[in-house]
This record gives sequence, structure tokens and C-alpha cells, in this order.
Amino acid sequence: MDWSLTMTRIPPTLFTYEVPRHVIDDSWDLLREPGEQGFEAVVLWVGTVHDETTASVVAAVRPGQRAMSGDGGCAVEVPPEALRQLISALPDHIVVLVRLHTHPGEAYHSPVDDTNMLIAHEGAISIVVPDFAVAALDLATCSVNELRSQDGWRELEPEEVTERFPIT
Repeated sequence: MDWSLTMTRIPPTLFTYEVPRHVIDDSWDLLREPGEQGFEAVVLWVGTVHDETTASVVAAVRPGQRAMSGDGGCAVEVPPEALRQLISALPDHIVVLVRLHTHPGEAYHSPVDDTNMLIAHEGAISIVVPDFAVAALDLATCSVNELRSQDGWRELEPEEVTERFPIT
């Protein structure tokens, strides 16, 4: 069975996300540009699910978004309509696998990030990129988090990130 053409859901047991180097580079370009202007940004990794444990990221996509900056800090939001447009434009076998977004300083999953329901399925992955993505994107410097219904968002250990996100 060719899972890449038939599996259009994200299994909660998904473990390995194969990420091509060009997707890392494209993500950095898409995140860095707003960061240079002092704004947070969101990029989604889309790809195919091969089986219950493995997926391949095929592209980085920056959905429509609203970035805000003021005395209280900064934030970024993907309006529901922008997300609907993105998802409806994806081919049948392509799904949103991972959310990446920037913070102005340290990479951590904030309370606002915890409640952001852009992705909220069991096993969802949310990656926070530090310093508005000024430096080249390196998952070792990011906060990589997984959502589990029993525990909420949990930051993965560096060894887990290396194992689960092979760069090809």
C-alpha cells in the first residue's frame, strides 16, 4: 500500500519527520524576513505521512498572518480563513505536519503558544525559533515541542530532536 497517497490524517504515533535541507533553508528565509522588521512569523511544514510512525516534509509554507508588535511585546496570528485557504489548496495527500514560529529572544513554548490552536492534534509538533531567526535555522537551537493530551506540550530533549528530525 502506498501510504503517501492514501494517508491524509496525522497519526498520534508519528515519530520520524524526514526534513530535506532545502526545507530548513526555505523556512529560515521565510521566518527571517519578518524578523528583520521586528515581527514574529509562522511557517508550516507540509508533507506526506508514509505510515503510522514516519512522515516526509516536502515544503515550508508561510500562511497568511497578522504580526503585532507594541509595548506589551509581539505576537503573530494565523487567521482561521488563511489556514482554511492554505489547507484547501494542498493536494489530497499533503498535510500540515509541523508549526514553526519565531520569538524575539529565547526559544521556549510560551503560555500563548500553549493555547494557540493552529495545530492541536495528538502528537502535534510546534517548533520555536529564537531571535527572530536571525541566525541560520538549526533545530538544536530551537525549542521543539510535542502535544500529548495527558501532559500538554512537552519540550523534546536534544537527542530526541536529532533522532526524530533527520535532515536529508
